[in-house]
Amino acid sequence: MQTSETYQISHEDMRKYAGQYVAAMNGKIVASGKKLYQKIEELEKKHPDKKILVTYIPTEDLLIL
Repeated sequence: MQTSETYQISHEDMRKYAGQYVAAMNGKIVASGKKLYQKIEELEKKHPDKKILVTYIPTEDLLIL
């Protein structure tokens, strides 16, 4: 799996996806959930030349800004 070096997550997306893993491709969130393995495999097959960033968005009570 290739990974992207950076991706800026908006505060709106942080609230929307709190407590979930997200996969970003080309600067957009393309998948989310507690378990992304199957979705990431599908994205890699569909877009083998694209970089995918996977990160966990903590819940608000865990955020330190």
